[in-house]
Amino acid sequence: MSFCLQDRKVHFIGVGGISMSALIKIAARLGAIVSGSDREDSKRIEDLRREGYEVYVGERPEVAAKADLVVYTAAIPIGHSERMSARKEMSRAEFLARISDLFDKTVAVAGTHGKTTVSAMIASVLASSGMGFSAHIGGIARNFGSNIFLSGREIFVTEACEYKDSFLSLTPDIAIVLNAEIDHGDYFADEESVYTSFRRFITRTKAGGAVVLGEGVRERLSLPSYENLRICAYGDEFISEDAEGGGFYLKIKGGSSTFFTTTAKGRHNRINAAIAARTAMLLGVPEDRIRMGLAGFLGVKRRYERMGRTAKGAEVVEDYAHHPSEIAAVMAVARQETAGRIIVVFEPHTYSRTATLFREFTGILAQADILVVLPTYSAREVPADGLDARTLYCATKAREKYYFTRYEDVRRWLDRTAESQDTVLLLGAGSIEKLAERFRPPDLA
Repeated sequence: MSFCLQDRKVHFIGVGGISMSALIKIAARLGAIVSGSDREDSKRIEDLRREGYEVYVGERPEVAAKADLVVYTAAIPIGHSERMSARKEMSRAEFLARISDLFDKTVAVAGTHGKTTVSAMIASVLASSGMGFSAHIGGIARNFGSNIFLSGREIFVTEACEYKDSFLSLTPDIAIVLNAEIDHGDYFADEESVYTSFRRFITRTKAGGAVVLGEGVRERLSLPSYENLRICAYGDEFISEDAEGGGFYLKIKGGSSTFFTTTAKGRHNRINAAIAARTAMLLGVPEDRIRMGLAGFLGVKRRYERMGRTAKGAEVVEDYAHHPSEIAAVMAVARQETAGRIIVVFEPHTYSRTATLFREFTGILAQADILVVLPTYSAREVPADGLDARTLYCATKAREKYYFTRYEDVRRWLDRTAESQDTVLLLGAGSIEKLAERFRPPDLA
């Protein structure tokens, strides 16, 4: 039975989240009468208001009670007053799955890191192909100026999040697993439980479909051979090699070698681009259109985004990196481009993640020339759920380190300290973007 939203009232709890802010827009485009709430104000809430959506901060049970359907995120407890008032409710994961069923084919991009970049790359390629597709992206893709793109129902590209096994609601035609590491220590007990969930996600792929795996994923997950599934593993079925003068060659086992370019920096993004290209080939996109889409990829906001400069001329870069592996990848790019010091300003995201990956965090953060730590962005948590930022700061043996509690103090300190050849990395998945915005030139704000 078709999932029809035309003229239905749908209320979204947790609408300030990047996925939910996309889903409310998709629902509205599909004819729903939408509203949304969140526990605190944010730039995304402000943007939704500016676009004309009825969204608010706080709980209004009477609004939820009038809705035909209430959609909630995994972070919303069952005792939330709006959930308790709902006549019918549905999790974000299930709602996303029902949306994906409206399309001929679904491409689901999973992995601990890189989901947003690869989803946006694939969307950029499909836009160049002229195919009728839509995309649900976990960040603002610069090619579209949005976290959604709706132009047809032939293909649906979506991120597939492993948190609380949300991605197990999807049944993709092409499943992508970029990598698999423990990240959400408040849900997964250990790495093996993470691997188990990713294996289950792979088995959700429709018979006759394809699975695209990132570097080392097949070995890490100890994947068997699957009947009725085509497995395309990086390093086995396909690989990318740097081309002299820039770009890379995508080499397919027993087949072609094709040259592509991308503006995204770093080895990790070269692999991301190769995965996006291989996926596009499986979808039937001509090579020239893939080349055009990757070359024209403009990136995603908060992914190595150049914000401006300090008073003494140091470049300021913001990145969403909040996991040790992500921080390592960002620092590697900065090292290649920077003649001076790498100054890392890090805002830990959740107490549980800090506790789960404590040793890894202290190891990578110690590699900064100067480290600045900010208080933990708690999201859904309380300090008792793990370890706080000050504990992380004290344990990290950086060459030079500082702890600040206010963004304005960090801004003044950076203007005094960061020299013209230095690079400042503002890292975190919380509200550190408020600090980053203070470095944006007025004419670009």
